[in-house]
Parts: sequence; C-alpha cells; structure tokens
Amino acid sequence: MIKKIVSIVVALMIFSYGFTVNAQITQPLYYGYSNSSVSELQSNLKTLGLYNGAVNGVYDYNTYIAVKNFQSKYSLNVTGNLDLTTLNKLNKVLHGEPEILSYGITHDRVKELQTYLYSLGYLTVQPTGFYGSLTTTAVTNFQKNNGLSVTGKADKTTFEKLFQAIDNKFVPYTTYSNYTVASGDTLWAISQKTGVSQNDLIKANCFTTSTTLQIGQVIKIPKINVPVKPYFSKYAEYQDWFSAATYIFPIGTEATVIDFFSGKNFKVKRTIGSGHADCETLTASDTEIMKEIFGGKWTWAVRPIILVVNGRRLAASISGMPHAGLDAYPANVNVANRSDNYGYGPNYDYIKGNNMDGHFDIHFPGSLRHKDWQIDPNHQAMIKISANR
Repeated sequence: MIKKIVSIVVALMIFSYGFTVNAQITQPLYYGYSNSSVSELQSNLKTLGLYNGAVNGVYDYNTYIAVKNFQSKYSLNVTGNLDLTTLNKLNKVLHGEPEILSYGITHDRVKELQTYLYSLGYLTVQPTGFYGSLTTTAVTNFQKNNGLSVTGKADKTTFEKLFQAIDNKFVPYTTYSNYTVASGDTLWAISQKTGVSQNDLIKANCFTTSTTLQIGQVIKIPKINVPVKPYFSKYAEYQDWFSAATYIFPIGTEATVIDFFSGKNFKVKRTIGSGHADCETLTASDTEIMKEIFGGKWTWAVRPIILVVNGRRLAASISGMPHAGLDAYPANVNVANRSDNYGYGPNYDYIKGNNMDGHFDIHFPGSLRHKDWQIDPNHQAMIKISANR
C-alpha cells in the first residue's frame, strides 16, 4: 500500500513539474555528430522511454531512430535529426507541459492560458497557474463565443483561437500631428526629420510621388501606435512586420538580441531593409557573441530570438550570415567582392569596426525575404517558438 501511494505521488510530481533535466542543448544535432550535447539528448530520450542504447555522445542509428520516434509521436517533421523545432518540443515534454489543459492542473502553461483569458476579459482574477473552476468557466465561455466545441478544456484549437482573438483586439492605430512645410523641404527630407516613411507620408496626405510641396503648407504626420500584445514569461509579442513591428523597430533603432535557447545576448542596430530588418552588430564583441550563438561559424541557418526594443520584447528570427558589405570601405559606395559572394554593388555596411562585413537578416511575422519577396517558412517557424504559438 505504501509503495502504491509513493508511486502515485511520484507520478503526480512528474506530471505537474516535469522530469529533472539540465537544458544545455542549444544547437541542432545531426546523425554522425559526437559531443556532450548528444549525450544529453540520449539521456533525455532514455528518460522518456524512447532510447535504450548507451549514453556515449555518438549520434548513431539508435539515437536517430529514437529522435524519429519522438518526432512521429508529437506530429513533427520526421527527419531523425534534432532540429530546433524538435528541441523546443523536447524541452516542453521534459518539463511536463500537458497537451491539453483541464481542471486540477497546475503548470506554467495554465498561467499562460490565464494571461490570455485575462487580457480578453474572460478571466477577472490575476493568473495563478492553477486550473480551477474560474478558469474552466472562462474557457467554456470563450469556446461558446468563438464557435468551438465546448469542453472547458484548453486544447491546441482553443489556443489557436485565443491567439486569433488577441491579434484581432490588439491592433495598431494611427494618430496625426501637423507639420508646416519650410524652405527646402521635400517628402524625403520631412521623412528623415520625423522618422515617418515617405510612403506613409504620401498615403496620409493623399499625395503622389510627384507631389510638389509649398512653403507654409500644412501636412499631416501619421504616427503608428502599436499596442502591447499579451505574452507570457520568457516569450515575446507576436507582431506583424508590415503593420506593427517595423514601427516598433524603425531604421536607425538599436536593440538587444536574446537567443532563445542559449540566453546569450548582443546589441544590434537596424540599418536598412523594408521586407524585413537588415541589421548590424554594434561592436566587435557583439559580433563575437553572435557568431558563438551560431556554433562559431557564419551560416544561413536560422534561430529563434527575442528582440528587446525600448523595453518591448518582440518574437523574431535571425539568420547567421553577414552579407552584401565590406567593413573596410565607406557605406553606400559601389564595391567589389561584397561579403557572402554578393559581388559588385552598393556597400551595405554602415557600422564600422565591428568585425563584420555587411548586415544580417532579422525576420518577424509576415516579413519577406529579399530573393523572391516571399514569406520564409523556416523563419516563421522560429518566430512561433519565441512567441510560443
């Protein structure tokens, strides 16, 4: 009887708090790798009952099959390699995150759910992390009002609808101020003075690109106001690039990049870019940290990050390849042999002495890549990790 009680208590502890793990894996792992992170992966898979081989640090066939089985079990892309999406799910499982939240559960995921319900007015008390009767009622009412199956339990579909409701409630809005045109002013000059894009000035005033301004003319200066979206704990706001994030992080703005998995951080500045943010590190030390985050080499691989801008945390994704510039030459002049084989063209390197040639890409929800002006699914997958969506 005592053994039975102990077993039940242990099971409840595992369910409530997850397994005891030391989350040291910060890089993708592939078949054939051999290092201490592979040992940790094997140990974690063994804890989950998916691996019965030796914990030897060698990503062998047995490890490959165990990862495939994990990916299949949780409806991930089945490759047998530990990509960052798989690593994120592995961490969640090891920390006991339930797939479905229901009455009686205590977990940070419950507190996250309550954060969203509170922000939408369905819950009137501060989040506690315990799924009690108030949370059950709040979920039930939300499901009723949004055409969902009414269960009082929060599953994947309920969370997706919550995110949709949040996106529909916390939308950017525009306010206006007046500006009197002075001698020498052009739309471009006013754009530089006010920090408002030329396109936004044209749109706000019903101008065209050929509009001639008159001295003394009063024009409207739009300001895009972006409400803070609710997010939980280590995650960040999920803000659309074109309607929101580009205004929070305009050209010329400095910010801090926090790598989602390692927690390492460095300083950046948005220097150019319209489809996404083209950025540069501020110092050589920042460049060194960025390179460490990508495993000590420059690569077009992508990683989830939190971008901290004036105190706001934005969910984003970063690629690890500086390109299209040379640190040794002035910005904007045409140069040959630009970084990453970009050949001859404008030198898109504005911050000098940072030991980086050119700039790198930071993407946000809905942002576009340069090569074909399409949404990049790999970046979007990383953004969802840092927003927990």
